[in-house]
Formats: sequence, C-alpha cells, structure tokens
Amino acid sequence: MQRNLCHRTSGVAQHIRQPFLHNAEDRNLDLIATPAEIRTSSGGAFYSREHFRYQPESDTYLCPAGKILTRKRTRPRELDIAYRASADDWPTCHLKSHCTRSAQRSFCRHLHEETLVRMQENATPAAMRLRRSTVEHPFATMKYRILGHPRLLMRELNGARIEIGLATMAYNLKRMAKVAGVSALLQAIG
Repeated sequence: MQRNLCHRTSGVAQHIRQPFLHNAEDRNLDLIATPAEIRTSSGGAFYSREHFRYQPESDTYLCPAGKILTRKRTRPRELDIAYRASADDWPTCHLKSHCTRSAQRSFCRHLHEETLVRMQENATPAAMRLRRSTVEHPFATMKYRILGHPRLLMRELNGARIEIGLATMAYNLKRMAKVAGVSALLQAIG
C-alpha cells in the first residue's frame, strides 16, 4: 500500500489534537514532526527526561538510579500523563542532587508519545526538503504577498476562515495563471 507524505505538524507536541493523529493514521498518511525542544528551568543542571527509560509493559519509567516512576494521573484535555517517583525511594536516592530540587521527581509524557516518535522518524532530510518546497512556499506567499503582512485582520474563527479562504483562492488563481497562462485560465473559466 502506498502511503502519502503530505502532512507535517509543527510546534510543541502538546498542541497536536488527538482526532487529527488517529484520523491521519487511519487514512495511511505519513505525518512528519521535527523533534520538539525540551526546555528545563534548571538550564541543564539536572537529568532530563531522556535519561529515564520508558518501560511499555508496565507503563513506568526507570530512573538512572534504577528506581521506578509510576503513572499518577492522565489529563486527556492537556494530552499528557504524569509520572512520579515513590515518596519512599526519593529521600534516600544517591542521585537526588542530579535530578531535581523538588520534594519528588516527576514529569509528563504526551498521551500519544508513540505516534510522535513515529512522526519524528519520518522527518528525514529528503522529506523535509519536499515539505519546504511544497508546503512552506504557498503559506509564505499568502502571508506576505497576498495578505501583505503576517497577521490576519479579521477577528474570531469565522473571520479568520474567510480571510484564509480568500487568500487561498487568490493564491490558486495566481498560480494557475502563472502555470497555464492568463489566456488559458480565462478560457477555462468562461
């Protein structure tokens, strides 16, 4: 089965909506996402989440000291799952000073982490070049040449839909005129 390479999600993983992920995978679309930057307030002084190993069979994380972080809560609205170290293990941990200043180590994992990992694996240099040439060009053209500035003028969702719809129509007409020629375009329209 041939798969389509045409979508890319951008931004932080928390902004990816659940129905979009499921619908795209059901329709055999390859999604592409560049790895999200993980920022910590410690400036890199403590272990990041990459130092912890996920164990899918038990849905837990294993810390560098060999202690287990268990699942504490799921927040479907925020699309995350929280994991926390045991209160019994934490005071005696010899790596505590490398982990956090808090009373316990905890962090969140995206609700659809496996899908996001597959999306990041699809982000090959060739796929990103294809994306830049097919997707970014129309948006940049609409943003600066058709709309004239990087912001929408109309307020609320319906106004934004109308403005984007008009910009898309103008872009498509300009593109057709350039590819087929003005006379061919006028002949096809009328």
